[in-house]
Amino acid sequence: MSRGSDSSRRFLAELRREIEAHPGVNHLFLARCATSPFSREDYRVFGENHYALVCVFTNYLERLLLRGPSSESKLWLAKVLVDEYGEGSEGEDHATLYGHFLRACKSSVPDAPSTSKVPAPAYEFIREHRRIVSEEPFLVGLGAVGPGHEWAIPKMFAAVIPGLRRAGFTKEEILYFELHVEQDVDHGAWLEEALAQFGRTEEARQQIRRGALLSLEARARFWSGVQRAVVRWRQPNAVRPDGASPRSIAREIMITTWDGSPRLRALESRYDSFMARRRPTIAELVEAGRR
Repeated sequence: MSRGSDSSRRFLAELRREIEAHPGVNHLFLARCATSPFSREDYRVFGENHYALVCVFTNYLERLLLRGPSSESKLWLAKVLVDEYGEGSEGEDHATLYGHFLRACKSSVPDAPSTSKVPAPAYEFIREHRRIVSEEPFLVGLGAVGPGHEWAIPKMFAAVIPGLRRAGFTKEEILYFELHVEQDVDHGAWLEEALAQFGRTEEARQQIRRGALLSLEARARFWSGVQRAVVRWRQPNAVRPDGASPRSIAREIMITTWDGSPRLRALESRYDSFMARRRPTIAELVEAGRR
């Protein structure tokens, strides 16, 4: 093994540790999934926010595949796409598997993609990742969909799966989550071999790391948004939860004043409804990713 490969592998080991310790991978909401008695209805809200991410993941890989500078750089993407399209899951792609989970939650979203609007947390996450894989250098995109996903998902789902079991879901109903953990172990091994070859220069390593961190920062914002959605569903009249950091006294006073005014709350509700109407449906989002 060359010195370049040695230094690449040291970089990858450090990057994996950084990813596994990132707040987006260890979000408070995931800890609550692991330990709190969430119901199937709570997981319906969770799943309806998460579903769009699953539906469009192959779009990222397909865009990067077209941009790959060499056949070698495209090999890992092609391998992962084969799994995403249904290899290893009896021909059912990951979006189809996730649809089974949502139906077990009594959600109609997977059967109405042409009318189901993409929730705001998912839309922002997807927009950022489409920007990354389309506009950033190839290795930044690879860092986002590679280590930013494949090294993060097993740990995140390891927190989600115990809560799903506690809520009474069967193994078949949560097959997407369990299969994804198993497949991402393989994907992560393939990825490490690929990145050991690509990450031979300091510039390449920094691009890979930048992509991974951009993805994880978007992931942290996404989980915060999902947490707010679950809280709103459970307690529609509850006090607003804190964000990623506690609010200042001035902001707390402003929000208290705002929330105490029925007119201002009605205005906020109308604005939220307006923004929701502007977001695409799941079918429109998937179609846009194919262009």
